[in-house]
Amino acid sequence: MITAIRVALVSRAAHHAAIVTVALWVIAAATGRRSLEIDLSARWPPTKLPVVELCAILGATLLALVTRPRFWEWDRTSGGRRPRMVAAVTATAGIVLPALCVPAVVPWLPAGASWTWVLANAVTLSAAVQLLAPLLTPLAGGGIVLVCWLGLGVVTNVAPGVWSPLNSYQEPESNWVLAVLLMLTAITVHARTCGRTTWSYRQAGKEQ
Repeated sequence: MITAIRVALVSRAAHHAAIVTVALWVIAAATGRRSLEIDLSARWPPTKLPVVELCAILGATLLALVTRPRFWEWDRTSGGRRPRMVAAVTATAGIVLPALCVPAVVPWLPAGASWTWVLANAVTLSAAVQLLAPLLTPLAGGGIVLVCWLGLGVVTNVAPGVWSPLNSYQEPESNWVLAVLLMLTAITVHARTCGRTTWSYRQAGKEQ
C-alpha cells in the first residue's frame, strides 16, 4: 500500500506540485488585494479583476502541467480503479490548491469585507482549467480560461447587466452552484480519461 502511494506521488510529481502551491500562496499574499482595472466604458465605472483570480488560473495551469499522468498509456490499459482514483484526487488538488490563494489575501482586506465570492470565482476558474486540461493540453486549457476571464471583464465593463458566471466587486455574491458543478465535472472527466485523452496525449508529445 505504501509503495503504491509512493509510486502515485512520484508519477504525478507531487513534490513539484507542492513547490508550485507554496509559490502561488506567497505571490497571492504579496499582491494582497490588488486588482486589474478594465476601463473601456465612458458610462460605467471601471471593472476590477482581483489579481488573486489570475493566480488561481496560473496555479491550476501549472499544476495540471506538472501533475500530468506520466504513465498514461499504462494507466489506460491496466483496467484497474487505482489510476482513475489517482486522476480524480489529482484533479481535486489541482482545483482546491490554487483556489486557496484567496484566503492568503484575507488579512489585507478591510474588516468585514466579503471575500467568499472571490473564492467561488477562483474555484470556478481552477475547475475550468482542470476540465479543459485532459481534453486539450494544460497550456491550451489555461490559455482559454485566461482569455475568457479577461473577456468577461471587458463584457462586465461595457454591459454590466449581462449575466456572467463570475461575480465582481459590483455584485459580490458567491456563485457556488456553478463552482461545484464545474469542479465535479472536471473530476469526473479526469477519472474517466485517467487524466488525458488520446488526442491531448499526442498534442502534448508534439509540444515537447
